[in-house]
Amino acid sequence: MTAHTGQDSALLRDSTLAQLAAKITRPGYDRSRMFPGLVHIGVGGFNRSHLAVYLDDLLTLGASKPWGEFGVGLLPADKLIHSALVEQDFLYGLLLVDSGEESYRVIGSLTGHLYAPESCGAVHDRLSAPECAIVSLTVTEGGYFIEDASGGFLVDHPEIRHDLEHPVRPRTWVGYVAEACERRMKLGRGPFTLLSCDNLQANGAAARTALISFAEARSAALRKWIETNVTFPSSMVDRITPRTTEENRATISGKFGILDLAPVVSEPFRQWVLEDAFAAGRPEWELAGAQITGDVAPYEMTKMRLLNGGHSAIGYAADLLGYSYIADAACDPQLRRLLTEFMAEVRPTLKTLPGIDLDEYSATIVRRFSNSAIHDQVARICSGGCAKIAKFIVPSLKDLLSAKSDPRVLPFVIASWLHYLGGRDENGRALTISDPSLEYLKPFLDAGGSDASLALSVRPLFGELAFTHPQLVSKVQTSLDELRSHGVRAAITQMLEQVQAP
Repeated sequence: MTAHTGQDSALLRDSTLAQLAAKITRPGYDRSRMFPGLVHIGVGGFNRSHLAVYLDDLLTLGASKPWGEFGVGLLPADKLIHSALVEQDFLYGLLLVDSGEESYRVIGSLTGHLYAPESCGAVHDRLSAPECAIVSLTVTEGGYFIEDASGGFLVDHPEIRHDLEHPVRPRTWVGYVAEACERRMKLGRGPFTLLSCDNLQANGAAARTALISFAEARSAALRKWIETNVTFPSSMVDRITPRTTEENRATISGKFGILDLAPVVSEPFRQWVLEDAFAAGRPEWELAGAQITGDVAPYEMTKMRLLNGGHSAIGYAADLLGYSYIADAACDPQLRRLLTEFMAEVRPTLKTLPGIDLDEYSATIVRRFSNSAIHDQVARICSGGCAKIAKFIVPSLKDLLSAKSDPRVLPFVIASWLHYLGGRDENGRALTISDPSLEYLKPFLDAGGSDASLALSVRPLFGELAFTHPQLVSKVQTSLDELRSHGVRAAITQMLEQVQAP
């Protein structure tokens, strides 16, 4: 679709809200009354499709305190977002896309935004202000400067060294938040909460490690103040938010009559589970559908084993069959059956949780994967397979084998991944293998990719499974042989017949 020029559309801003079509939901609350008690670092697409939307819902409901979000951008790409938001009075639109359906709503929960490299002093003032009760983050996994292997903070990273040497002109969120803590400590201001909203397991612990390690490098007094005054709740976030395309912009302009300089696109589904550990109050997010709990870990496990594991379950088979998008793969009856049987096999390893119906959760995963409006690439799902198999598949296998269960689907998923590493799909097309940990599998690949025991004996990926459960090696080998000899569809059929066998 050709991008719409926007000449017939009204620019989104406060003064044009009344002109919008009746079908468009817009803020029905007084934006001037919003309380900027939450400062968010990293106002990219996900933040604007998730946390900011929960706040918008609360403002619409008329919650007891009108919490708003004040945004801070650190990266060069954030300058464009900043300019667009300023132009639009900090309004933007959320385009919800489902298979064959689209809806658009205007989000008004942003109270302001600063581009830190050009407004360093103002950012310091905002973070250390008495009304700042929560500093939240979406900075990606790498933004925590934590080494994967050791779990230690990368204190010698060039960006971190810069911030330690230039505390008033930092570049990272760690430097900014540490300086805010220093100022709060000296001014006698109260505690606050550092809330990670990144799609990262135990994200609260990661945020704590980063900030306290950085503070220790500055002074023991700062570290002690943070340990006493800052809380680090974990949260589990979930909402597919693809990059906004020109086609999306054209839809907003042509179908809804709006020129939106900073729209975001997402699926209808959303989930947020928060640990109830806030030092200075919080919005009543539970009124907008968030789940508040004392322990986020079981919810993370459910997501990782069913949703993330489910992606791997069909991803490698889908790439071998020539699919480019997950939605197309999930609509393939055989791959959909593979996904549903995978989730059925994994579910006995999961706890029953308040607010989670596993039948509905599993059915929702199938619907989400099948959403043709979300162009989620199979290649993205297949990338980094070593880490994904180790995180999303192996833990379920360990639990099932320890419980004397007889898993069939999970060994097949491992076999499909190993077969995929051969680098060719069933039509001979070269596959793009992107995996920074592929060196672990060099003996397996050097031997021709046919001996499953060489892969399963890699302890960093599989632990002791190959040595304590030799039957697992046999199952993976059987599926790998079938994949190599007869192809993906025949191998899936054979495995599913075994699953149904009494």
